[in-house]
Amino acid sequence: MLQDSNNILLNKKLRIVTRKKPSLKQLSSLKFSFNVCKFVKSNAIVLVNNKSTIGIGSGQPSRLGSCKIASSKALEFSPEKIINSVAASDAFFPFADGIEQLIEVGVKAIIQPGGSINDTKVIEAANSAGVVMAFTGIRHFKH
Repeated sequence: MLQDSNNILLNKKLRIVTRKKPSLKQLSSLKFSFNVCKFVKSNAIVLVNNKSTIGIGSGQPSRLGSCKIASSKALEFSPEKIINSVAASDAFFPFADGIEQLIEVGVKAIIQPGGSINDTKVIEAANSAGVVMAFTGIRHFKH
């Protein structure tokens, strides 16, 4: 397998795809979480609150599995920080089930590359829950 070194850090303007826009604090944590995400194995989900990593899920055959692991770790070790946290994904969400899992535990903003054929459904789920979603156009899929 040939893979580039992934030297990209997120420092460009994000595309906010939901009706709800991020606060400055959320925006800062979203960028931080996405930069942490690049160092985590594939199907990475990183939960952050105030630039502090509180849960990581990775290496699973599905993004939903990684969402469940990141959520359970955050609930186990930092339950007071999961409400109003943000989440980053190294690749797009193929279905809304992953973000629904994150929203259920208290995540209020999500950053991901976008690019799924189901982006519209995922954005609709975020809008229905009143959470922020940002697209980066950058995929950090690490194997």
